[in-house]
Amino acid sequence: MERILAIIRILLNRNQAITVDEIAGMLTVSNKTIRNDLSKVEDHIKNTGLLLVKKTGSGILLQGSEEQKVSLSSKIENSRGADQPFSPKARKYSILKRLLMADNQIRMQDLADELYVSKVTIHKDLVDVEEWLNGFELNLLSKTNYGIEVIGEEENWRKAVVSLIAYHREQDELKEMLYEHYGGRIDYKTLRKLKELINIDFRQLERILTQAEEKLAFHFSDEAYVSLVIHVAIAIKRLEHKKDICLANRTLLHLQSKDEYQVAKDIGESIEASFQVTLPEPEIGYILLHILGAKMQQNPIEEVHLKLDEDNNLALVIAREIITIAQGVLNVDFTNDKQLLTGLLLHLRPTINRLKYGLTLKNPILHEIKENYPEVYGAAWMTSIVFEKYVGCRVNEEEIGYIALHIGAAMERSKKTFKALVVCTSGIGTSQLLAARLGRCFRDIEIKNILSVADIQEDITHDVDFIISTVPLSRGTVNRPVIHISPLLVQKDIRKLETFINEFNTREINYNGGILMLINEDLINLDIEATDKADVIRQMALLAEKAGKISSLDEFIQDVLERENNFSTGVGNGIAIPHGKSKAVKEAMFVFGKIRQGIDWGSHDGSLVNLIFLLGVPAENLNNVHLKILSQLSMKLMDEDFIEILNNADTKQGILEALSIIQVE
Repeated sequence: MERILAIIRILLNRNQAITVDEIAGMLTVSNKTIRNDLSKVEDHIKNTGLLLVKKTGSGILLQGSEEQKVSLSSKIENSRGADQPFSPKARKYSILKRLLMADNQIRMQDLADELYVSKVTIHKDLVDVEEWLNGFELNLLSKTNYGIEVIGEEENWRKAVVSLIAYHREQDELKEMLYEHYGGRIDYKTLRKLKELINIDFRQLERILTQAEEKLAFHFSDEAYVSLVIHVAIAIKRLEHKKDICLANRTLLHLQSKDEYQVAKDIGESIEASFQVTLPEPEIGYILLHILGAKMQQNPIEEVHLKLDEDNNLALVIAREIITIAQGVLNVDFTNDKQLLTGLLLHLRPTINRLKYGLTLKNPILHEIKENYPEVYGAAWMTSIVFEKYVGCRVNEEEIGYIALHIGAAMERSKKTFKALVVCTSGIGTSQLLAARLGRCFRDIEIKNILSVADIQEDITHDVDFIISTVPLSRGTVNRPVIHISPLLVQKDIRKLETFINEFNTREINYNGGILMLINEDLINLDIEATDKADVIRQMALLAEKAGKISSLDEFIQDVLERENNFSTGVGNGIAIPHGKSKAVKEAMFVFGKIRQGIDWGSHDGSLVNLIFLLGVPAENLNNVHLKILSQLSMKLMDEDFIEILNNADTKQGILEALSIIQVE
């Protein structure tokens, strides 16, 4: 419907015939698409008194009285809602699409005519458009009586087009007849947006890439495959207009030494033959970068044998530091988890290539990762400083999400088994049957013993987490949580036990609250004067001691600095989150500090820190609420507006008000 209304608006705004090619150019779709849409246009105007007239050699026009045209125009405008195609949001997309795909400059009046709004409205829209383009280091060049165009580096232009396609993949759209019989690997939403911008034979392009996969002996992940298709399609479009990309000679020579270079070369030759364009060497290099940046995790972990080249050595260093940071934040020992190390190695090699050359990989489940695994995502975010240290740039949210998946899987593997005591009547056969069924259905439960009610003693129950009983136990008989089930462990009992274990595992943190549970005005210092980070930590620890949160100042400081020596807790944007698990901490707490003059926190880029969150956790910590709060805090610290609020707050109450939005459930 979006395009049908756009065609009608164009026709309503013309007194003379317009060709199908002209309309296709305005809407950046194919001639065939517009011809297919004309029957829908006729259906839409059927009861308006207007006729769609097709004149051979001239084009098409709407024929009817001025009153009928005004009436139809009013109906279209009145029916337009907030999500209609020419809402401000949709106009911004349409303008971007026109500007990025235009061969020449575009006049503002032409944009106004196409979108059926005034030049004043277009002028306002262009403010948002330019702001979006600035994010890719592109600008709008405007000349009176000349038009407007996008200017900037070719590499940035291509990144902008990729982002425009990726954004609109996520919009809710109807599948059209054009794609009903499409059998390729690109999702139809991406394909639709691609065809609006670049109308090439995507089936042929996919055949070329499938042949390349056979030569490479691995299959691209869906995300990497779509990313490569988009890149090649954009390259073809730009090369048709003599717009090619540049790569430094040193980089190009390095790429040409890679084993996969010949496959990239073959792809280039096939593209030249199929699409009648010439691919310079830098374009071959960029195709190779996508191949190197692809996710290649196809082999079982035990079959992976990594050749220790330069990239893998760097990946190994980064993987080990990520594991060190993650286990420190999450308080889980990943030292012996070989699967985590290998999985990170396989993931990090292409990640390093993507970061080196400014490539991006969309994470389609980022929202779900953030929502379902906030603690793990927060820990993954804190590991992002490692990339700044070794690769010279910070990773985006998509990459953090992928790292969180690896850490989350390791967390699942590290979950402790629960020790349980089974209490039954004296029937030994029934008891053994129940124990066998429990072992089969619940691999995270270790049955320590099977007893009758008469044999229960306190010294036996102290070594278990809970008791599974087939007979009711009176209150006071045992000092451990009890769940009552039937001896046969039927489906209802299994669900009941699953719920019990879930609640048992989280009962210590099953309440509403936020960071204000762990911080108050006594734990805030907005005027720290210090010479180094050890001095800062000492001053903040003094606040915790005065507030009665720690029993030994020196012991706590030593534990925090020991953790700090393992890895810097500077997380960028002028922020550090030093933390320590210590016997000296009585209860979990945060101390907030603001430094007058920023100090060096040991960050790789030499940036100064002026906002500090000091976290203290008891050594025998039974609940992990601090992890939930830390993860929520970590996500808020990605928000520049939130950081600005903290920087501008000049009272303790102002800091507490800013932090009050960090809640957990």
